Amino acid sequence: MMLIPFPTPNPLRLLLLAVLASGLLVTGCASSPSAPTSSLNEARSAVVSAEQYDAGRFAAAELGEARQKLDQANTAVKEERMAKAEQLALEARVGAELAYAKTEAAKAEAINAEMQRGAEALTDEMNRTGAQQ
Repeated sequence: MMLIPFPTPNPLRLLLLAVLASGLLVTGCASSPSAPTSSLNEARSAVVSAEQYDAGRFAAAELGEARQKLDQANTAVKEERMAKAEQLALEARVGAELAYAKTEAAKAEAINAEMQRGAEALTDEMNRTGAQQ
């Protein structure tokens, strides 16, 4: 039986290999997915739109929740939890859009009520004028 001589490992080569392997490991662990910038911007824009449309008056709870979700999303980015940040940004956007829609409905309802009161006043005036003739 013939033995094949195995070369003795070079300590410098082993050290270089260990450094490269640990460098790759650290780089792989350190790199995280990028921040969900687009989702955060959309959420921020939706919250600002709802605020400008006076949602704080007509849908305060929904707007408050949207703001809270946006704050949580920003915190998740700082903590490098990008998947969570993405989810929270989406929830913030949807919450702000809900606040906007509720505000729109409340404003439309107020306009309808005002128009109804105007129509009733006009009807009353016509009835008084007709009764006087």
